[in-house]
Amino acid sequence: MRTKFILIFLIFFFISINCWNPFAPQEGEVQEMNPISLKDPLNVLNRIVLSYQNRDIDLYRSTLDSANFVFVFDPKDEGLEEYLEQLGITDFTWGYTEEYLSTKSFFESMEEKNIVIIPVFSGGYEQSYGDTLIVIVRLYNFEPPVIEGEIIEGTVHFWVKKCSDDLWRIIGWYDHVR
Repeated sequence: MRTKFILIFLIFFFISINCWNPFAPQEGEVQEMNPISLKDPLNVLNRIVLSYQNRDIDLYRSTLDSANFVFVFDPKDEGLEEYLEQLGITDFTWGYTEEYLSTKSFFESMEEKNIVIIPVFSGGYEQSYGDTLIVIVRLYNFEPPVIEGEIIEGTVHFWVKKCSDDLWRIIGWYDHVR
């Protein structure tokens, strides 16, 4: 009897240490059960917030149009020009790959430090251009600040396009810092 109990306990133990954790999905596996559907263009912002909250690069990546995405930095952002020049970027823009790698590194750094930094979007408006393009303008800041003691805030213009799979994704991200 005791041998059976030990055997059952060991089987349960080995099964339980290999269980799937829905709160820590593996990279490359965006969970389809996510309640924030990209069938609504405004949910793009909700997904960005959720991806930061969970430090989930795949959820973040799902908001970007991999074929057409461009991030446009604000040339008035102090110290940015020098940083971009070190990366070989001279026109204050980068594409999907640079955005993905930068955000992935940021999420990993946040996880190492065991902190959560969440973008807060507020105010603003939307401007539609037909049935497949919308510009979403929002004020933003980060809670807590990305750099201790320094509040990063500004206005962002998201150009969001309805893609061939009927999901909305960001094609242009124009950042204006204050």
